[in-house]
Formats: sequence, C-alpha cells, structure tokens
Amino acid sequence: MNNETFMLLSKFTVAARKVAGSINPSKLVNDQHYANEVFWKVNQIGDETLIMMSLDLQYHLGMLKPNESESPALVNKDTPVEKKYVFGARG
Repeated sequence: MNNETFMLLSKFTVAARKVAGSINPSKLVNDQHYANEVFWKVNQIGDETLIMMSLDLQYHLGMLKPNESESPALVNKDTPVEKKYVFGARG
C-alpha cells in the first residue's frame, strides 16, 4: 500500500465514523464482504464528499476498475493522430 492510499484510508475511516460507526481499516482492506457493507452504508447516506472519498478509496484498493468504453478521458495513445498542415502560403 502506497502512502497516498494509506492517507486516503485514514481520512475515510475518520470521516465515515458518523455513518458506519467504528471502522477497522485492516478488515476494510482484507475482507471484501465487510468493505462492501461499509461502502454501501456510505453510499446510502448521500454525502457527496464522503461518496467521492469512498470511490477513490475503492479505486486505490483495486475494488473498482475504470470502464474504458465510457470514459472519454482515457484515450488510447496508440491511435495515430492526423497531422494538419501547419505552414501558411508563405512558408
């Protein structure tokens, strides 16, 4: 686990205490069923910042995978780009 993921996990466990009570970070990382319960409780509350933090954490932990067909930001780098004519009439 890298430093960014660890910091996000710490922030999430503190912020989600009001929703899910005491959260065990080790169990959240290792137990898929427990993690699904905690993330479900967070999603049911509707707090936008907490939901975004939850989604970021799920992505960092490998529980979410981006859908490449729906995200326009992830463009395949291997596709050739048409070169446009860049010189004017006077060169």
